[in-house]
Amino acid sequence: MRKIDLWPALLTGLILFSVDGWAQTSRSEYMRLIKAAAEQGWESNPRIVAEWKRTTRPSELWGYDSPGSPVYLADLLGYLYQESGDRRQAERARDLLASYGDLRQVMPPDYPAKRAEYRHGMPSIANFFIMPPYARAYMRIRASGVIDQATREKIERDLAFSLDHTFYFPEWGAHNRAMLRAESLYYGALALPNHPHAARWKQMAETLASDSLHHWEIEDATGYHGVWLYSVFSYADISGREDVLRSPMVRYYLDYFVQLLTPHGNLADFGDSHWNGAWERFVPVYEKAATLFRNPEYKFLATELTRRALERQARAEGVAVEKVLFGIGVGSAFTDAHRWADDAVKAERPTNGSRDVLDDIVGKKFVFRNGWQPESTMMLVNYRDEGDGGRLGRDYLRQTISVEEEKMHHGHADENSISILMSGGSVLLHDGGYRPDLPSGPNGAWRADYFHNRLVARKNKRDRTQGVFDFLRNSGGYRRVRTQKIDFLNLREVDVSRSRLIDDELGYTSDRTIIYLREKDCFVVIDGVKILRSDYFTFTNLWHTRHALRVDARSYETMIDQIGYFRGGDPLPDQRSMLIHFPLDEPGRETGTYSVSRHYQDETAIYQTVSAFYNAGDTEYFVTVLQPHDRRTAVDSLPRFRLVEVDRPGKAVGVEMETEGARLLIGVKLDLEIDLDRHPVGPRYRYDLGRVRYGDFETDASFIFARLAAGKISYSAATMTGVKYRGKPLMEALPTTFGLQLDGAPPRVGFSKWRYWEDTLSAP
Repeated sequence: MRKIDLWPALLTGLILFSVDGWAQTSRSEYMRLIKAAAEQGWESNPRIVAEWKRTTRPSELWGYDSPGSPVYLADLLGYLYQESGDRRQAERARDLLASYGDLRQVMPPDYPAKRAEYRHGMPSIANFFIMPPYARAYMRIRASGVIDQATREKIERDLAFSLDHTFYFPEWGAHNRAMLRAESLYYGALALPNHPHAARWKQMAETLASDSLHHWEIEDATGYHGVWLYSVFSYADISGREDVLRSPMVRYYLDYFVQLLTPHGNLADFGDSHWNGAWERFVPVYEKAATLFRNPEYKFLATELTRRALERQARAEGVAVEKVLFGIGVGSAFTDAHRWADDAVKAERPTNGSRDVLDDIVGKKFVFRNGWQPESTMMLVNYRDEGDGGRLGRDYLRQTISVEEEKMHHGHADENSISILMSGGSVLLHDGGYRPDLPSGPNGAWRADYFHNRLVARKNKRDRTQGVFDFLRNSGGYRRVRTQKIDFLNLREVDVSRSRLIDDELGYTSDRTIIYLREKDCFVVIDGVKILRSDYFTFTNLWHTRHALRVDARSYETMIDQIGYFRGGDPLPDQRSMLIHFPLDEPGRETGTYSVSRHYQDETAIYQTVSAFYNAGDTEYFVTVLQPHDRRTAVDSLPRFRLVEVDRPGKAVGVEMETEGARLLIGVKLDLEIDLDRHPVGPRYRYDLGRVRYGDFETDASFIFARLAAGKISYSAATMTGVKYRGKPLMEALPTTFGLQLDGAPPRVGFSKWRYWEDTLSAP
């Protein structure tokens, strides 16, 4: 693995290679990469196939798992013939397709009798990922004049038998596996239109595709989103259903993934996904979308994904970017990128800052960012639960395949977790990665809640002699919880999110409030828990990193130098590190670290944990400060946050920081229901019930941020009826007469809450 000190030069190249300093990927560049992949693939294919023959064995899970290399190569060669008319390319593709079925001879002769689905024979194309490129390659060369009758019959016989094999398990639902089957069958019907089974292939394709074409996808995993979306676009292309691409659902996902682009130039991974995974499937999708909708941001995404992949591979191989050769799998996807791209659409960076991604029903994510440059700060928060949509498809999966460790489908127990945090080109927090084994690794690796940057709850009290990780972990089976967005606001100096996890089984709710101080480029994370049923609980706040140096009893200097991958690690820039600080110190609360395997590498988990007996209605909370900074900056010189005394302990949390002649205050109400009068009259808000004193401030706001500097008070407050400073009102809701009382009582005078308000005034 190359040393990290290469990164300053590489980052320079990365910036020069960005859309601002380098032209977007042109159609001619896609063609260059396609040709290079085809030539390299043709040279290496015999060696790859020989190695596959030497090592392949019958798989209990997959059965006969035919190799993808010859099929993707045939697809590339067929496209090159189609574009150039070079018969040599068609002849190469022909030979690959015709000989592909012969690879089955590597399996033991008696093997088909051991699997029910092979009772009529073993299919030559056993993997639905490679069936579309196989059929497509044949379609590209069938009129070339290089295929004799015997060869044609062999290719068509192998393809038809493989298509029929799909009927053994026509998996359905709005997810990637069903959509791949639909794409495969439709391609087969087009490739073999006169086959007696062509009509049934087409009918099954339309049946399996219908869920995805008209409904929300039921997955929550970056990698499988890419597989599904590319398959939807391919299916729409070959079936003449361009109307599908204009549907609200597809347009939603297109805008959704733009917001998930990291400063690194890849898509943030969450759920069953690898770092940098599935990027090549998004590229043709966004080229097509940019062309169809004339959207420069879609073009930007395709450009950035390609740039990032080229830069990463150039670094790994120690070559110049223009010398990079992509593999044939990437090349196959790039044939569609080349077909669908329009050079007239010019890439433009998005300009938005922090926001919802994109809603609180389907996407259920927040993104914090201060720009779209490689050195910008970005945080992704995932509060997506399994949800109520797609119930039939989810239940079908639950009852047919081994998915006990998944949030249906391909999702993790990552509700209210931080999937990624980047700053200055460095990765400071990242997600857990795709599971290392099938169905998963020990203790549900890496899908279970304790592999994510989130709050984890367990019943029972942890004894001080028990290791935290030993106490937390179990089989890793997924437990359903519900989540809700409470709030998201872009305020004058801060962005703030609040999302709630509801665990009906264990009996608690957990609100994660994240405050991004844009000027200071740091985050305050407040996790507030409310107990629903009396019992012993252990709550543990988890953060994962590669290297952690203990600074003091409750602070750790952290750094991530690489992210693991099953083909090796990805070295990362190390210009910046992050201080993780827990301001709260009280008896019974323990802070520490433990070693953990995560994302194909050894990592360190940092935790703060507390165990106690809680009565229904009790609250608990954690405060974590995340401070990205230049590695050359002394940790002692960073601004320190401390807790502010509040007069409603357990009901609210106050945090303050003094810096550069200013004092910054954050106030978060843990229990949003303390404002409510118990009588069923409206409005039920009462300032005297909901008010909290945070030092010199008093308010019933759910959230307040204030800056005191040079005799001025600048504040932002949300959902409140009043804000006071040293007893003097800064704002007050006005009384209003409210009629239509539920008990038939006469109208009453009450106060409605303001959504939010910001002001600057002289300190009283």
